[in-house]
Amino acid sequence: MDKGIHLLRILLIPLLLVLTTCAVNPVTGRHEFMLVSESEEINIGREAAPSLKWSYGGEYRDEKLRRYLERIVRNIWKISERPYLPMTFVIQNTSLPNAFALPGYVAITRGLLAELDNEAQFAAVIGHEVGHVMARHTAERITLGTLQQFGLLVGSMALGGKSGGQALLRVGALGSSLLLLKFDRSQELEADRLGVKYMARLGYDPYEAIRAHDRLEVAIDKYLKNLGKKRGEDNFLNALLSTHPREEVRKEEMLQMIRQLPHYKIKGDGKNTKVFQQAISGLKRINRVYFIYDRAVLYYNKEKIGRAESLLKKAIEKANREAPFYNLYGMIEYKKGEYKKAERYFRKALSLYHDYQPAFYGLGLVALKEKRYYEAVGRFKKSLHLFPDHAYSHFGLGKAYFHLGRYRVAIPHLRAFASVAPKDPEVHGLLGICYENTGNIRAAIREYSLQVRIDPYSELGRYARERLFILRRVYTR
Repeated sequence: MDKGIHLLRILLIPLLLVLTTCAVNPVTGRHEFMLVSESEEINIGREAAPSLKWSYGGEYRDEKLRRYLERIVRNIWKISERPYLPMTFVIQNTSLPNAFALPGYVAITRGLLAELDNEAQFAAVIGHEVGHVMARHTAERITLGTLQQFGLLVGSMALGGKSGGQALLRVGALGSSLLLLKFDRSQELEADRLGVKYMARLGYDPYEAIRAHDRLEVAIDKYLKNLGKKRGEDNFLNALLSTHPREEVRKEEMLQMIRQLPHYKIKGDGKNTKVFQQAISGLKRINRVYFIYDRAVLYYNKEKIGRAESLLKKAIEKANREAPFYNLYGMIEYKKGEYKKAERYFRKALSLYHDYQPAFYGLGLVALKEKRYYEAVGRFKKSLHLFPDHAYSHFGLGKAYFHLGRYRVAIPHLRAFASVAPKDPEVHGLLGICYENTGNIRAAIREYSLQVRIDPYSELGRYARERLFILRRVYTR
């Protein structure tokens, strides 16, 4: 108890010193307590960008379209509160309608872009996301989450809890996970207010912000209908939209924001519809084909391979230069046990998109299955270089190292996978063997116990039970 109070005092003194130095919010001008400096904010965005990119399907590659849209994004960025921040713009290759931004990274998905009517609506969507960055909303969420964790730590230490040190470690490990926190409703409304302001300053019709919201609703309904779902049935979309104000409330708020704008001058018709529609015409055509591909993915995930293959053939007939289509074909052939065919499809995907991360993962799976372990290591490493948070690439790399007898090197990759898939039927058994072979018997017993609990009757489960019987007898002497 005394040790806990002593450590608590040591922690509280620097925290109180930090509390006396607050950052100025660049949007409101108010002094706010912030645990994340601007340079740290930039680093968080830089580190998160690769995994964000591949979490949303990689980049939709149309350089002419990207340059046209990036010009609009940069115009918004230049008139924002922090125009000196770095910025990269990406069109994400997914049908999921969404847009997001971090310091250094601004993105809109193919699925949302295809449903917008004009340049003003695009500016509204991007302006909203840029507003989140300029108002330091991500930094606010990180600060809030860290303080909540610190509160748990203080309570644990004050009570003399044994987990105090573990709680302290968790405080320092929050950065990447807090990127997943959603903005609260007040932050969403502030981003709306900033987005409308940016639009008006650039000469766009700010009322198109309300119509952009309507187009988002249409895009969501189309996306769900294509997958045979209704609102409330898609957990990911539910989480995505959970913090957005109700539609009628949000529209009324936005109308008030527009009416309260200082004098602004609209350039031309304030929409630039014709230029915008010409620019996205190719994307809209491809987006319709991707709706077929999306259904193929749905059937593949349901193990309805024949139906998935039939839809995929139809998609390729309509658009034969899309890397994701061939990559899915590779996964289908892999699931059928046709590893050579699978490898050809993965290589075809790479011939169309030389840094297509899912294809490197697929090639790693084939090499692993065919016991080409050194090659598998190289493929999975390339996959993780492109997508550092890809759990299944960590698993593949861990298994490749395991089969090469490099148990110590395998452990961090297997643990990375176990942290996101704790009920996987083999990862704990593999970890148990790795720990036993590196002399960490306590950890080996823990992992073997988990393996027996999760999948006791597999070959790995039976082996784990045998090793537990022996190790417990030896270890408890």
